[in-house]
Amino acid sequence: MDVVLIGAGNVGTVLGRTFQQAGHTIKAIWNRHPEKARLLADELGTVAVENLQALPQEADLFVVSVSDRSIQEVAQQLIIKKGVLVHAAGAVSKEVLNGIADQYGVLWPMKMIRTNMPTLGPCAIMIDANKDQALQVIRELAGSISDQVHEADDAKRLKMHLIAAITSNFTNHLYHLAADYSQEQEIQFSWFYPLIEGVIAQIKTQHPQNVQAGPAFRGDRITIEKHRSLLADEPVLLKIYDEMTQSILHKFGHIR
Repeated sequence: MDVVLIGAGNVGTVLGRTFQQAGHTIKAIWNRHPEKARLLADELGTVAVENLQALPQEADLFVVSVSDRSIQEVAQQLIIKKGVLVHAAGAVSKEVLNGIADQYGVLWPMKMIRTNMPTLGPCAIMIDANKDQALQVIRELAGSISDQVHEADDAKRLKMHLIAAITSNFTNHLYHLAADYSQEQEIQFSWFYPLIEGVIAQIKTQHPQNVQAGPAFRGDRITIEKHRSLLADEPVLLKIYDEMTQSILHKFGHIR
C-alpha cells in the first residue's frame, strides 16, 4: 500500500519503519518540526514535506500520528482526494476526522512506543472506520504488521485506553517508585525481575485474582504494619501502599 505519514514522533516513526518492513511504500512524511520529518524520510528513503497542503493528495492510507489534542487541527489542513484517513489514538473519536475525508477511521497500536524501537513488534491493533470499505483497507494494512487485529468502536476503545493506563502506565509508575526506593536502600532492583516476570507469565493463563499473593491477600496485618513503618518517611509511597492494601483486603474478604 501507499502510505502518507502525518507526524514523525514516537508512533509515526515506528509505524513508518514497520510499514516499510512489511513491504508498504511511504510516499511522504510531514512533521510539525521539519527536521524530524527529514530525518525519518532519509531513513525510509522518501520525501519530507514542510507544508501539509503539499502532501500527496492520493494514497491508500493517510496516518495522522500527532498528539491527541492536535489530531483534528492537523487533519483539517489536509487535502485528500482519494484514500482512507486514520488517526492512531486510543482515546480520540474517529469522528474528529468527519468531513475531512470520505473514508476515515482509526488504527491504534496498543503499545508503549518509543522512537528507538526498530519496529512495532508483537502488538494488538484496534481498528475502526466509518465505512465497510475503509475498514477493509485498514484491516489489510494492520494485518500486514500484526496477527492481533480487532475492531473497537469509540466507546469500547476509550474503555480499553483506560485499562491500558491501569495495566501499563500505573504498573510502570509503581516500578518507578519501587526502583527509586531500592536505590535509596542500596538494593538491586534487577533482583526483582524474576518476580515481575513470574506474575506476567501466570496472568497469561489465569485470572489475576488466582495469582494474588502477599500480606494483604493473607490478611496479615502484622506484616502490613511492619511495611508501613518502613515507609514513615515516604509519604507518597505510603499513601499508595495504604490504598492498594485496603483494596486487596476488601477484595479478598478481610474487611467489609
